[in-house]
Amino acid sequence: MARIRIQMAPELELKMELDVQGVDVSSRDYNVQQHKAEVYAEFERRLKEAFPEGLRIHTFEFGLDRGWHEELQRD
Repeated sequence: MARIRIQMAPELELKMELDVQGVDVSSRDYNVQQHKAEVYAEFERRLKEAFPEGLRIHTFEFGLDRGWHEELQRD
């Protein structure tokens, strides 16, 4: 299983790294979108840790991140 970078949008752009079975950096967005429940569950888990008071998500779109921002890059 490869660790991939995922970009989520539209109004707020977020990035996270996640291991997704059968998907790697050369996969198409379609392939990673087949794992929407898994990606969303991890995204929601992280948000609940950050915002225990609660949150509401109206839309959720995602795909492979093709341009990792330098300021978010790990050393």
